[in-house]
Amino acid sequence: MKISIIILNYNVKYFTDACLQSVLKAVTDDDVEIIVADNNSTDGSRQYFEGRYPGVKFLWFEQNYGFGKAYNKAVAQAQGEYLLFLNPDTLVSEDILKQFKEFARNHPGLGIAGGKMIDGTGNFLPESKRGIPTPVAALSKLTKLYKLLNFKPFNTYYASYLNENETGEVPVLTGALMFMKKSVFESAGGFDEQFFMYGEDIDLSYRILKAGYKNYYLPKAKIIHFKGESSRRDAGYYRNFLKTTFQFYRKHFRSFPPLEFMMRQYFKLWLKLRLKKSEISKKNIDIQQVYLIGTIKNDKNLKKHYPGLQRIKTPDEIIIKPALLIFDTGVLSFSQIINFMEDYKNQNIYFRFYFPSVKLLTGSDYKDALGDVVLI
Repeated sequence: MKISIIILNYNVKYFTDACLQSVLKAVTDDDVEIIVADNNSTDGSRQYFEGRYPGVKFLWFEQNYGFGKAYNKAVAQAQGEYLLFLNPDTLVSEDILKQFKEFARNHPGLGIAGGKMIDGTGNFLPESKRGIPTPVAALSKLTKLYKLLNFKPFNTYYASYLNENETGEVPVLTGALMFMKKSVFESAGGFDEQFFMYGEDIDLSYRILKAGYKNYYLPKAKIIHFKGESSRRDAGYYRNFLKTTFQFYRKHFRSFPPLEFMMRQYFKLWLKLRLKKSEISKKNIDIQQVYLIGTIKNDKNLKKHYPGLQRIKTPDEIIIKPALLIFDTGVLSFSQIINFMEDYKNQNIYFRFYFPSVKLLTGSDYKDALGDVVLI
C-alpha cells in the first residue's frame, strides 16, 4: 500500500518545515512518498527548502492556483495507491499512517477518512468531523444554536451527534487531514476548481458520499492543527465562509432565496460582533515561568532566549503559572506531546514546539491565533 502525502505550502515555510519533520517521523518504510506543492510563495520558500529535504518531492508552481487546483496538479504526479492531504500548519502523530492503513484494509467501501485535530492549546477542533452545510446547519453554526439544540438538523454542522473519541461515519471531513484511495479521488473528479479556497473539502466529501462510498472519522489518528495560520480568521475568511456555503448549496441543492436573504442580514450583524470580540480576545499573556521537557543540550541553547528556563520531566512539575511549556521534538514523540497537551489543556499552560535541527520554535496560544514562530 503506497501512500502519497501531499502538503500545500503558501508563504508558511517554517510551519511547512515543522510539518515535514513530524511527517518524516511517521514514515517507517519506503512505501511512502512526500510531495510539497508550493503555490508561488513570496516568502523565500524555494530558497529555504532547496537541498534541505532530499527525499521530498517539491513542486514549484508559477502562480497561486488556490487550494483545489494545486492539489489536483500534485495528485497528477503522485504515485501512491492512497493519498493523504495535510495542511502545512499541522503536526502529525507517529502512528497516523498505521491508523489509516489498518482502517482502510478493514473497510473496502472507504471514501475519505479523517482524524482528531487539536489546536495549539490542546483543545479538540470540532471541524474534525462535519455534516453537510445546509443553510439551516450553517445558520446554526453561526448562531451557536447547535450547542443548545443537540438534535438534527441543528447539530449536523459539526456532526455533534458523534463523540470526539468515537469512530463513526460522518458526511464531511476537513481538507486539513484527508486520507483516501487515489482511485476514489479520481473517480469523483478530484477537487472542484471553482472553489478557490474553502469549500473544496466539503464538496469532495459530498460527491464521494453520493458515489456510494462511506466517510469516517477516526479519533485515534491525531494531529495538532495551528488554526489561523494557513487560513486567517479575518473578515475575508468569514465572508468566504458564507460565499462558499451558498456556492455549495446552489451546486447540489435547490436555491431558497428567502432563507439566503435572512442569513445574509444576520451575517452582517454577526460579523461585526465577531470581529469586535476577536479584537478584545487578542491580549498579551503574562507568562511567569518557562519550562522545557527536553535535553540538557537544548536547555542551554534555549536559555539564551529564555534566561529563566527550567527543565522538567513532566507537566506535573509545573508550579508557577501562567507557564510556557516547551516540548523538545528531538526527544519527545509527537504522540507523547499530543497526549500531554490533551491532559494539561486549559490549565493556564501554553505550549511551544522546539525543532532543534533548525532552531525553530512554533505554537499558538488560543483557538484562532496566528501561529507563533521564533528562530532561536
